Amino acid sequence: MIKNKQHINYLEEKVFPKIKVHREPDPDKKTYGSKRTNLLRISQEKKLKALQVAMLRWGEKFTNTTEYDRSNWRKDFCAILKWEKHLSSGLNHTLSRDELKSANKLYRKYLGFVK
Repeated sequence: MIKNKQHINYLEEKVFPKIKVHREPDPDKKTYGSKRTNLLRISQEKKLKALQVAMLRWGEKFTNTTEYDRSNWRKDFCAILKWEKHLSSGLNHTLSRDELKSANKLYRKYLGFVK
């Protein structure tokens, strides 16, 4: 028995060494985008959600406003929905610098009224 076991070990190590197979990476498991970009996109999505909540509170609190204010609010809210759709459409999509500046202006405008 021992001789047979030694013979099997000899065959495994010398005669039939383990063949290393070089496989192509699976295209479905390919990473898409960088980690930094994905984290940036996620933080921007969270900030847009907070801005949406602030704008909804403003809309609920100030029901007696002028038609001009309501149309501006509607236009601003549609812009935020468009940005959110842009962020969720792909992993590498982030907001541009101008979009970030206008989002900050909207946040200051609509959060200033809600306590």
